Amino acid sequence: MTDAPFHDTGYKALFSLPELVQQLIEGFVTPDIAQLLDFSTLELVAGSFVTPAMQSREEDVVWRVKMADTTLYLYLLLEFQSTPDAAMPVRMVQYVAALYDSLIKEKRVDPRRLPPVLPVVLYNGERRWRVATDVGEVIECPPVLRAYQPRLRYYLLDEGAYSDHELAGVRNVVAGIFALENAQSKEEALAVVGRISEALRGMPGRERIDRVLTQWVKRYLQRVHPGAMMGVEESLETGEGTMLATNVQKWAEALLREGVQQGLQEGMQQGLQQGLQEGMQQGLQQGMHRGQHEGKVWALRQLLRVRFPDADLTPYQSRLDAATDAELEHLLTKAATAATLDAVFATE
Repeated sequence: MTDAPFHDTGYKALFSLPELVQQLIEGFVTPDIAQLLDFSTLELVAGSFVTPAMQSREEDVVWRVKMADTTLYLYLLLEFQSTPDAAMPVRMVQYVAALYDSLIKEKRVDPRRLPPVLPVVLYNGERRWRVATDVGEVIECPPVLRAYQPRLRYYLLDEGAYSDHELAGVRNVVAGIFALENAQSKEEALAVVGRISEALRGMPGRERIDRVLTQWVKRYLQRVHPGAMMGVEESLETGEGTMLATNVQKWAEALLREGVQQGLQEGMQQGLQQGLQEGMQQGLQQGMHRGQHEGKVWALRQLLRVRFPDADLTPYQSRLDAATDAELEHLLTKAATAATLDAVFATE
């Protein structure tokens, strides 16, 4: 995981986009709530809210959206600590109270008829969240006093608690963002970035989302996987592809070079051994060639494994065995962005 200031700033930019807020709610919040909301009315609420402890929550995001006959305030609290905060139930009471206080002072609401608030905690720490999600759960009191204690429940989205299978089943950009946070290797991260790029296609406001998303992906990967996607463009690419799609291909080519280099080293070792029997020079040349080829096969297999973990490569085994170096390079480029395994091997 990376440092909190980067995440707070980056996530605020992402979830200041109405399209991603809609995907967050539709993909990860109970459908009973999502189906009541008119997402076309999403409106970002400006300003920061100060808690009674005088701590500004400028990194959080507040949205207003129509829900049936009322207006819902959606409070997205961005929580990026390595360890869950046991005081979160109390903190959330403060934040929601500060939001109501601000709305009343600005005369946006009638204090006698307050609108509902949906508090959502978005957490991506390394440890799983085990803190109570309702302040009432942490108040110890006799039954006779229970009715007089505060109650406030927040909706928890613990990114690391979702399995790869669950995230792969939610085919939207936000699921890809969560999966990228959970990726353990460059190969896994590349596969996820390919999924994000695929989910981005056809979205309304794609160019605006693409710009913000690509910059977040670039900064994240450079911190978690140094050297990855160093060539990400700062401005939108022309043509049909998105910046993400363009840079997925660049990264795939970089991984290919890594695979070739690894295969070259292994091939040279094999060539040296073979050269002792067949003649040093001839064996070394054969080993180097074999190493380059096997390196490309290795890179392709790694990418296919993480992009399509449940797919069976057996039907394409003969194709892989017979592929030339040029064909392997072409297949690896396709594997970075193809939606299915069949699409990778489809004849063009």
